[in-house]
Formats: sequence, structure tokens, C-alpha cells
Amino acid sequence: MANEFNITPAEIEDGKTMGGIAYFGILGFLIAFLTSKDNKYVMYHAQQSLILVICMFIVAIPVIGWLIGIGAFVLFIIGMLNGFKGEIKPLPLIGQIAFKFGILKPEAGTTPQAAPEAPETPGSPDVE
Repeated sequence: MANEFNITPAEIEDGKTMGGIAYFGILGFLIAFLTSKDNKYVMYHAQQSLILVICMFIVAIPVIGWLIGIGAFVLFIIGMLNGFKGEIKPLPLIGQIAFKFGILKPEAGTTPQAAPEAPETPGSPDVE
């Protein structure tokens, strides 16, 4: 294969390190590509690395999507249960982000994290 690309033994010897680094994901590809554009051996491995990175990215998308879907389903169940129970609790991870949309704003002087105070009962020492 080296003869097909006219890669010299000197290029192979000089490019071994960058040829290996090229396979460390997109960052490895970029490092190899940007530092060794003139070395055919490194470019040979960089071009293969790029295709490998693209393939891994395409394969990873469904997995990431499935994890996000499972997480969203869990948050759906928690939110549904909180709604039916009458509880006021922000959902994990996304609850505080939702307050930034401003659909329901907290009362003046309070924050979304503040727990409601228990009403005082008549006859307690603090109530006259």
C-alpha cells in the first residue's frame, strides 16, 4: 500500500507518532492534520481516522438519543407523580432551567427554590 501513495521510509519513520495520534478521535485527527500536512504517512492515517470518527459519531447518535429518551421518560414520571400528589418540586436537571422561560414567575422577593411556609395555627404562642 505504501507504494501506491509513494510514502517513503523516511516519512514512515518521522510520522509514526502522529500517525498513531491521528486515531484519538476528532482531536487526534486535527492535531495530526494540522501539524503534519506534508507527511504522506500521517495524512494516510489521518484520512482513515476521519472516516472512523464519522462512523463512530453516526453510531453514537442513537445511543445518546436513547439515553436522553430514557431520562426524559423518568422525568415525565416524576413530574406526573408530583402533579397528581400536589407537590411543588422542580424536576431534577431541568427544573431550574424551566423557570428561565418565565411562564410562571415566582412572587416578588421569593425564589423558585424557596419552600412554602407552613401556615400558623390559631392558639400557637406566635399568633395572637
